[in-house]
Amino acid sequence: MSNVRVREGDLLKSNMHALVNTVNTVGIMGKGVALAFKKQYPAMFLDYVRRCDRHEVKLGQPYPYDAGDHLIINFPTKRHWRSVSRLSDIVAGLEYLEDHYRDWKIRSLAVPPLGCGNGQLEWRVVGPVLLRHLRRLDVPVELYAPRGSSLLSETQLELLGERNEQAEPEWHLAPWLVAIAEIVHRLESQRYHWPVGRVMLQKIVYFATEAGLPTDLQFEAASFGPFTPDLKAAVARMQNNGLIIERQRGRMLEVLSGPALDDARASYKDRLERWSDLIDRVVDLAARFDTKGAEIAATVHFTAENLQTQLDRTPTITEVISAVEKWKSQRQPQLTRDDILRAVVNLGTQGWLTVEPDSATEQAVDDMVVAGSLAG
Repeated sequence: MSNVRVREGDLLKSNMHALVNTVNTVGIMGKGVALAFKKQYPAMFLDYVRRCDRHEVKLGQPYPYDAGDHLIINFPTKRHWRSVSRLSDIVAGLEYLEDHYRDWKIRSLAVPPLGCGNGQLEWRVVGPVLLRHLRRLDVPVELYAPRGSSLLSETQLELLGERNEQAEPEWHLAPWLVAIAEIVHRLESQRYHWPVGRVMLQKIVYFATEAGLPTDLQFEAASFGPFTPDLKAAVARMQNNGLIIERQRGRMLEVLSGPALDDARASYKDRLERWSDLIDRVVDLAARFDTKGAEIAATVHFTAENLQTQLDRTPTITEVISAVEKWKSQRQPQLTRDDILRAVVNLGTQGWLTVEPDSATEQAVDDMVVAGSLAG
């Protein structure tokens, strides 16, 4: 039987010995659970402010405060009160708690949905992570789910081996972000693959959007092909929730799948199954390209789609090539016509592009097909 009971309600009314309070590292308790703790335990708040002034409150290092009726565990979930939380900081704090709870003589524990709410992490991802770590403690634990979250029942029934039939909850982490992380994971799982950097990630999201993934992103022409400035915030959300990580690889930042993807995959199973063919299609395409190849392919696709709209007909290969050359006229090094034509042929044979053949390019296309030069 699990030591963790998932419930909903007012954590401050819990009968557990120790109560976890979510804090930042700058001495502000202005919202949510922290504000409620501040009002009920003003002496604890003053002690917390003094600790912050001395720079003693650090991410990954919760600390105890004896309030008399309860032991309060102030758990830093973000650096600044304006910031969003990062799952990696939550996990570090949980591991620190596991290492110290016996020293602090904790007999039982009540824990809020760490990082959710004002921290903006997704409960469907964070919840399973919290459960997994809290089960390691040899004391009773009450884990409080966000108010109104249908995942509360889902989590409880999961522990009982049952199935939740409630309506799908409101998403705080858009499902398409999990799909993108899954694409990155499948690419890196291939035996031979090019590393995914930030430019490549932009192109992966572009092609996934074009394939029908509901990202609601609008792409525009930019130096390195179609680009959306809105992806920056989406990538930050993915990083904060542990879906992806970045690491230095030479001169580039490589994007890799993160430690929370398995939990997200389970929580978003229905959506991922619905998009299975789409994900496979994007992975198959992206696996053919290095960063330059992805840039050229996305540029060609974006150009052909725009020409289709402008001309109200299918553009010819020559028209696509000419438009790409005009777009990329300032690029250094310059793209060659063969670079562009190879992308046109590759996208066309994979069903991503519809263009009209013309006499000016017919022989070159035939030569590429015969030579087998279809890889980007």
